[in-house]
Parts: sequence; C-alpha cells; structure tokens
Amino acid sequence: MENKLILISNDDGVNAPGIRYLKDAMRKVGDVIVVAPSHEMSASSHAVTLKKPLYLEKISHSTYSVSGTPADCIIAALFHILDRSPDYILSGINLGQNLGEDVFYSGTVAAAREGALYGVRSAAFSLVINNQDEIIHFESAALIAKDIVQRILSLLPAGVLLNVNIPNLPYDEVKGLKITRLSTRRYVDVVKEEQGFIVIGGRPVWKMEEGTDVVAVKEGYVSITPLLRDLTDYEGKKELEKLAGEID
Repeated sequence: MENKLILISNDDGVNAPGIRYLKDAMRKVGDVIVVAPSHEMSASSHAVTLKKPLYLEKISHSTYSVSGTPADCIIAALFHILDRSPDYILSGINLGQNLGEDVFYSGTVAAAREGALYGVRSAAFSLVINNQDEIIHFESAALIAKDIVQRILSLLPAGVLLNVNIPNLPYDEVKGLKITRLSTRRYVDVVKEEQGFIVIGGRPVWKMEEGTDVVAVKEGYVSITPLLRDLTDYEGKKELEKLAGEID
C-alpha cells in the first residue's frame, strides 16, 4: 500500500519558515512534496499565469520552486511534477491571518482552492499574529495542522476545502477547535497618496459576531471554516427567477 502523498504550497514563498514547519510536521503523515512560489506572492488571490513561460527549479528531491502564483504551483505539481494525484493539498503556514473576506484576496487560500477544484481534500493554514507578538509559534501551528489533517481532513469527502486560522499560542495553550463561518470587516486607511496612490491594506474593523472565525481565534481557539467552491447565491437566484417570471 502506497504512503499518503501530500502536496504543500503557500504564498509566502518557498523559503518561508511556515512552509518548512508544515513540511516537517506532515512527514509524519506521509510523503511530502513542496511546490511553492519562488518569491512572495501574498494577496495574489487565484491568479493564474497565462501565455507566459513559468520557470521550475528543483531545489531538492522533494522541493520545487515556480516563478508564478500559488495557483500556478498547484497546476504545475498536478500536471507536470507528480506522477499521481496527491491525497491532500495543504497551503501555508501563512504568516498572518486569512479571516473573513480575506479568503477572496489570499494566495494561501487560492492554492488550497485550486486543489479542491481538482477533487483533492485541501486546507489552508494561517497563523494569526499581532504586531506586539515577540514569538511566532510556527511549531505549535504545524502540530495543530497535522492533527487536523489526520483527525478531520482525512475523514471528509474528496474536494473539501477548509480554511484554518490558528492563534499564535503555544500548543498546550490553544483552547481547542471551533467550526466557524466567515466573519466580515471593512478596512480604514486603505490608500496612501504617494506619486499616485498605494493600496496599503489598511486597518480592519471587524464585525464581532459569535460563531465567526475572528471571534474564535480572539478567544484562543483554532477556527476551521469549510468553504464552498460554488459561489452561487442560491437565495439571490430564487429572487432573480421570481423577478424574471414577473417581467415575462
């Protein structure tokens, strides 16, 4: 029987510490292949490089870099590098949160989503840090990621997509897991004027509602949010169908 095959990517780049911790932890689960961007691609969302050559570098027998986006890396792995489909596609560990609407901008989430689109169990892992944090608990986050893959992701159907946010705490101080929904936020001070303007991200103001990912992490829990690949607004679809019927 073949070992589990685990494909790992990220948007922080192939040399980011988070991907190294995740790789080391997942070696206890199965065979690991890393295919990640050659440089940081944060906030690249689900961009795919078309009609331009991408360059692949083999760094070691199990690590490759790609001169493209996180989604490019998954496509390169599935159709150019691997000789069989992976059992899991994992992205991260991202240095920073991917909460609420961040999932639409995040390259970390996009890598996992690309895997889910091809029917592979996939998860994105992010470590939620604060500016005042002196220690980054990547090792704790990697252990939690391993637990989630073995105890939860492995039991879910093919093509599932999980967005996981982990508080920056030692492993034994994390309170547990919560299954959450996406929170919502708005950013203030988004743009800075400087020879035109620069989008700087700004400061998020969160809507703190029970059951959301942001509240779970704030309370010291790991947030696990299942995401849909189908973005159809079914309630809105019903309203449109009703309206179309009235117009006819």
